[in-house]
Amino acid sequence: MSNNYQDKLSHLSLQEINDLMESYYGGEKNDLLIQKYKIDIRSSLLSKTFPFEVHDDISCPFCNVSMLSHRESKSSYSSPKIFCENCSHLRNNDNCNCENCKEEREKIQNSQVKQKLEKDNEKRELLQELFLHENSEPINTDTLSLKSKLYICSLLRACLSEDLSNIYPISQSKAKIAPTDKYIMDIISHLRDERVILFSPDTHLDSIIIEDNNITSYYPMNVTFRLNVIEDNYQKSVDSLMYLKGIDYISPKEKIQHWADIGISECLEFLYAKMEEYNLPSEYIGDKTISSIEDALNDYSVSQLYNFIWRAVNNSAAFCQKERISKKHAVNTIAGNISRNNEKAIAECWDVKGYGRDYNYPQTIISEVFFNIIIEIGGKGFSSVRSEN
Repeated sequence: MSNNYQDKLSHLSLQEINDLMESYYGGEKNDLLIQKYKIDIRSSLLSKTFPFEVHDDISCPFCNVSMLSHRESKSSYSSPKIFCENCSHLRNNDNCNCENCKEEREKIQNSQVKQKLEKDNEKRELLQELFLHENSEPINTDTLSLKSKLYICSLLRACLSEDLSNIYPISQSKAKIAPTDKYIMDIISHLRDERVILFSPDTHLDSIIIEDNNITSYYPMNVTFRLNVIEDNYQKSVDSLMYLKGIDYISPKEKIQHWADIGISECLEFLYAKMEEYNLPSEYIGDKTISSIEDALNDYSVSQLYNFIWRAVNNSAAFCQKERISKKHAVNTIAGNISRNNEKAIAECWDVKGYGRDYNYPQTIISEVFFNIIIEIGGKGFSSVRSEN
């Protein structure tokens, strides 16, 4: 690291330079020193003309020579940068750009890349072993429950690869499988528990967490799965699950339950959207609000519930602004608002106007599959009150 100002003292002897520095750091004014020693330099740059300070007790780790530092100005409070004159190495500097440090960093980086590659290969081999072990007991699609068929049909329609080999991550799907993330998590969890889907050996390694040679957790939205069905008639099995062939009967209990699950989830999706518009935090929505929605769906359709939800959120936001209460308190009033509107509408025989679907939140795949294919009522699943008939 050269000093372009040091030649300004070339006319001085070593003793004169030492005297100059002693006077400078002793507090004598720069202008007087410049005049006294006839130095051609601006006053503020005087310290830059001084020779490097030699640190005999500090050696360059690469060149094994004493390291140097620039002389600091007498007004400076910063620590001097210590460097090697041979290779430009900076001491205690992680960002040193000397050739030796760059080479060291490159070695470390290459080692880290190699270690990651080795770990990734180990993970990939383990994934393959786990898949082969789980896949040793494929399921018969004829034995699946209606719930499993509804869930896997929705997942396959959204995420099945063109060659039918993998079920791509839900996060990559352009179509939305279910109205809320929780419902999607429930779908994945159920299909995993029933062993309808397995972790694919092709899944991204960051989507799973492996400890002690086992998958201890995973990120449901980011995992690639495979369908765990008997291979002899794989194409036929996929077709039967995607198009739900062979469903001749659905019990009234199952019909009501799935209709309710989808309806509650659609209402929550609408609720979260309206709350976002009013800048109300959705994390405070809990079982109380869900219970009020579930109860209201016994007498009103999802379309009509949108009406109650819009009123409740609007009143909550107005209450928050008018009474200057916390947003958490305001959100806690939503459940009561929905219940009161529901009870009053029943008691006074309101003609509750239904809302259409929000353009930004179209019908999800699970809703399409259930209402269009399984119970074959189409849009009435949204605009009608759930019924066993």
